[in-house]
Amino acid sequence: MAAHEYVKKQTGSQKPGTSQGSRPHAAAPMHINRVLSTAPWQWLKLAVRDIRDSRYRSLAYGVFFVLMGLGIDRAHEGNRAYAMGLSAAFMFAGPFLSIGLYELSRQLQAGERVDLVLSLFSWCRNPTAVGRFAFYLSVVMVIWLWLSSVLIGAPEQTPILFFAGTLLIWAALAMVVFMASAVAIPMMLDRPVTALQAVRSSLQSFRINTRALGLWAFIVASVVGVSLLLGYWPLLIAGPLLGHATWHAYRAILADDQDTESSQLEGA
Repeated sequence: MAAHEYVKKQTGSQKPGTSQGSRPHAAAPMHINRVLSTAPWQWLKLAVRDIRDSRYRSLAYGVFFVLMGLGIDRAHEGNRAYAMGLSAAFMFAGPFLSIGLYELSRQLQAGERVDLVLSLFSWCRNPTAVGRFAFYLSVVMVIWLWLSSVLIGAPEQTPILFFAGTLLIWAALAMVVFMASAVAIPMMLDRPVTALQAVRSSLQSFRINTRALGLWAFIVASVVGVSLLLGYWPLLIAGPLLGHATWHAYRAILADDQDTESSQLEGA
């Protein structure tokens, strides 16, 4: 209740689903823009700008990501396979854990005062949708952890076909989750939509922008993978960078045409 009251007090008359002043996005028909295949690099540039313009407050989330990763390793140091699987779940949980970073980017884009505390409660802008999405994500993560334990803990004599099949399912599951969540959570933060509507829009966005979001998936997987290999420390910068960039991916793909930089749109 306190969180809801804080968000209500800080946002004043602004309602969920608005990011540009008081203009409700839900009032206008949603249009999925077709962006350039190189758009992810522009999203990263905008993310760097957001980190700077937030006066580096968003790096607080980077500290959280690093501490979370180190905590996982410490808590499961006796079960390396489980720890690795749980760590890899960063790619699943990342979009949800970064919701505060989306809020900081939203504040900057709307010309509002940067409020780190408010960003911690940004889920209150659309709690039902965010809660349901978190539940769906937790179910997928349980399946991911089980598959990870099977793959990492498989004995050497495991039939190659079984191992290959499990690996294929593991990779396919990761890709489906990315497709379903690419722009879903920023959308739930910005618009009064349901979790199902957000997931459907994310899947449609991926279908229309396969090259751009495919490149974005590769960038995210590569950055997170390298961060895990280097003991989570790169997440101090990489976490906030990817979070802010995801907001700009959403804005480029699902915002109204006039709110999207023409340099990111095909045919511009």
